[in-house]
Amino acid sequence: MTVTVGQLSAKILSMIRGEKTFGDICVKGEISNYSPNAKSGHIYFTLKDERAAIRCVMFRSSAAYLKMKPEDGMSVIVRGNVSCYEAGGYYQIIAADIQEEGAGAQAAEFEKLKAKLEAEGLFARKRPLPEMPAKICVITSESGAALQDILNIIGRRCPQVKILLIPAMMQGVTAPDSIVSAFGKAVKTDADLIIFGRGGGSAEDLSAFNAESVARAVFASPIPTISAVGHEIDFTIADFVADMRAPTPSAAAELAVPDMRALVETLEAKRRSIGISLHRIIDSKTVAVKLAGSEIRAKSPVQRLKNDEQKLLAVSEKIHSRMKSLIDTRERSFAHTAAVIEALNPLAVLMRGYSITYRDGKALMSAEEVRQGDRIKIKLSDGEVNAVVESTEKDS
Repeated sequence: MTVTVGQLSAKILSMIRGEKTFGDICVKGEISNYSPNAKSGHIYFTLKDERAAIRCVMFRSSAAYLKMKPEDGMSVIVRGNVSCYEAGGYYQIIAADIQEEGAGAQAAEFEKLKAKLEAEGLFARKRPLPEMPAKICVITSESGAALQDILNIIGRRCPQVKILLIPAMMQGVTAPDSIVSAFGKAVKTDADLIIFGRGGGSAEDLSAFNAESVARAVFASPIPTISAVGHEIDFTIADFVADMRAPTPSAAAELAVPDMRALVETLEAKRRSIGISLHRIIDSKTVAVKLAGSEIRAKSPVQRLKNDEQKLLAVSEKIHSRMKSLIDTRERSFAHTAAVIEALNPLAVLMRGYSITYRDGKALMSAEEVRQGDRIKIKLSDGEVNAVVESTEKDS
């Protein structure tokens, strides 16, 4: 019997699909010829071992859910179905998932440590965060984007807060010891809050925050902590131990400090609301007094009416006097509160001609903190100035 090439390929495909052992199979091997297609979102690669090689494709619908980044030379386990590509006349694996070899063991170790620490009570303690921290200690890489995100957001929302950076390694074999050491330094400061973490990455990149030593260092901190590790979908052991878990470093900065402008607006709205309430009370009391006077005049003889009218007038004047005194007291209190808020407003200080000078994202407190040639940023009321230090002088 003579068949066409297409008919033969179709027959081979039908045979493969009919063979149950080729469906939902897990194949172990090494990735080579890794070739992601940016336009389609599909991933193409070869899976090989010392004896053979097979082509693989992962379509965009599955690639979008990958939790690791495949690379050439990586030992992996590919789960999928064996199929035949009719147009090319070769068989291939249509991959549904890719996991690094040993990832299952890592997951088991993660769950084992999680269960152990949870049983010891390390996850149960959740202390409240300070409403208005004066100083925040940040444990992260001094060169990472996470630090800049935290500095920018806190600087915008509450610029008077002091930031103390304690740099630490965020990934690698030495990262757990570096993070534990950083916590040892942080707890000796007068900080009101500790933010620790880094930006997103692979499970291996974030593994330092799954170390038992790091978890115990977080729990031992007498200062409240916010964990800001990875992206929203990433969870580590340190996240469960911290007093609060933020999905990103930027979100941690927003949780750490209030928005001063919004706070001032809220206080002003409350002041107006209380003033309106007081005026309503006065109006209701005035109406009540008038009604009482009308009843007295209607039921009493002329002389008694005159006497009662005098008493009523005296009572009315006394009420008005007390209400006026109450309003004056409240208005003075509100004025004092507004003045305090305005005095704490850093923007008002800048409007009077002052400025804030930063070097490497940290506000300068002394001329000894800079040297000739340092690049600095000067924040004014209406913008920022970038400058280079020519010389420094310290007041005697």
